[in-house]
Amino acid sequence: MQKLILAGAGHAHLHIIKNLITNPLPDVEVVLISPSEYQYYSGMFSGYTEGIYELDEIRVNLEELSNQANLSWYKQAVVSVDPEQKILLTDQGEVLSYDALSFDIGSLTAHTDLKGVKEYARRIKPNYHFPEMIEQMRKSQNPIIVGGGVAGTEIALSLQSWRSKHGYETPVTLLSGSPRLLENYPETTSKKITNIVENSGIELYVNENVQEMNSTKVITENNKFNYKDVMWLAGPRAPELFRLSNLPIDDECYLQVESTLQVEKYPSIFGAGDCVSLSHAPDTPKNGVFAIREAPVLWENIKGFLSTGEGQYYKPQSKYLAIMSIGNKEGFLLYGGIALKGKLAWLLKHRIDKKFMDTYKSFENK
Repeated sequence: MQKLILAGAGHAHLHIIKNLITNPLPDVEVVLISPSEYQYYSGMFSGYTEGIYELDEIRVNLEELSNQANLSWYKQAVVSVDPEQKILLTDQGEVLSYDALSFDIGSLTAHTDLKGVKEYARRIKPNYHFPEMIEQMRKSQNPIIVGGGVAGTEIALSLQSWRSKHGYETPVTLLSGSPRLLENYPETTSKKITNIVENSGIELYVNENVQEMNSTKVITENNKFNYKDVMWLAGPRAPELFRLSNLPIDDECYLQVESTLQVEKYPSIFGAGDCVSLSHAPDTPKNGVFAIREAPVLWENIKGFLSTGEGQYYKPQSKYLAIMSIGNKEGFLLYGGIALKGKLAWLLKHRIDKKFMDTYKSFENK
């Protein structure tokens, strides 16, 4: 009997678990390791923040899904790997051997090593912390969000929308260390989202690189901002696990995988989603869109590794659709250089997100 261990329950691994329900692997024991009984879908975080979705609509019950797939679920996290011996250690002291190991554990939040950030800022990664963090930010007397990328901007807009509807007069403050919002997109896109943010009532500050925090102030190169609660959404960073395990990593410490989604030196190790770097496409954004496209390739290649040796190659698309929720059931659609705002964009996002979640909800409580 061979053993497959799935570390993390991101988009790609959810796809594998769903397939195991209908197409179990013969003579393969499957183990899922994840530190929470729920996997939260980040694509619906903005809708939850705004009050559109209930908590149960944005999460998948891993215990129930694991039972349906007849796999073992460990409510733990992997802390180290010995790729030569093919064993791993969890945070609960469990030592497990494997024949194939796949990582889909997502990324962590960048720049948390700045003075005071770990002590005072609220962080939503790992993402099972999200509901509690949002509840505190909703009712804060003076909320600040740090991060001018898609995540920070979207949550700021959704939070501002909720607070406006519920009579909170103090605006959300959004701090960006970059000279413009969504700096990885064209300047015209940045200008459009900046207008949306400013018209929402949010107090926006760009070019404000945070230097440190204390219990009452966020201190940047230029200013000191008083706060009651701070949510830190300053981009992604790699988990420490791969570096500490001496696994092949890129310059930013993400697990290095090939087009087969395998580690070249250790082909029994696979990876997908935000925790990996593609050797053939190192600039691929850390975005769930790519994890969803990687999922079927990962499934076929793990099956091939454990049986026939056959597999597929993953090539990321050059353009991808992203839709931000910007409050009041309006969306901001991004595709290449195109940026469109309106109700239809939000409805499209809602439809895509609900369809994704319904795929897994249909297996719960069977």
